[in-house]
Amino acid sequence: MGVYQTEFLGNPILGLLGLATENVCYLPTEIPKRQVERISTVLKSEIKKTVFYNSSLLGLFGAANSKYLFVPEIVSDTELKAVDKKIIKLTGVFTTIGNLILCNDKGCVLSPYIADKKYFFEKELKLKTEATTISNLPFPGVFGCVTNKYGIVHKDCKDAELEILEKTLGVEFKKPEFYCGFPGAEILANSKGLIIPKTLRGQELAEIQEGLKIF
Repeated sequence: MGVYQTEFLGNPILGLLGLATENVCYLPTEIPKRQVERISTVLKSEIKKTVFYNSSLLGLFGAANSKYLFVPEIVSDTELKAVDKKIIKLTGVFTTIGNLILCNDKGCVLSPYIADKKYFFEKELKLKTEATTISNLPFPGVFGCVTNKYGIVHKDCKDAELEILEKTLGVEFKKPEFYCGFPGAEILANSKGLIIPKTLRGQELAEIQEGLKIF
């Protein structure tokens, strides 16, 4: 396991620019080779570079686990050529899929905005699925970060919301005391490694590492 503190294109929003799963990490095309190599080593995963909707915000427009990549229908097939997962294009007015979905290989938590997709996720994709807010806001993909083993969620997550997260995604979540950021927007992680902003202080880093059990 490993930890790498960095920034992407001068930004700490690693989780909005990148998209990590157990077997592959998708990164913007502008990320330099040396940084790509370090990320691959830490996550122990393959790296693929692409854009979604002509944008470097891969984690904003996409969500993924080891089997599926979820994107809005506005993402072109050309942009998806590098993807080696089953691509699920979601229709509707909501396009920032990365904000609206929190998933791992065990299940999927949807924003109330796309709760109508629950039947499809359960029956067609065979993913345990529930819809909920986190911290009373409809953006589970921003307020949480999850791997196949553990998760971390915004400190203001309600107990009832936390229970849904843990039952649906099949892992224990930690609510930090000192880290006040947004895990899904700032963190890239799988069960093997952790990529976090270099702006985080020691106590914040320690809480994230403890929550995801990555040291």
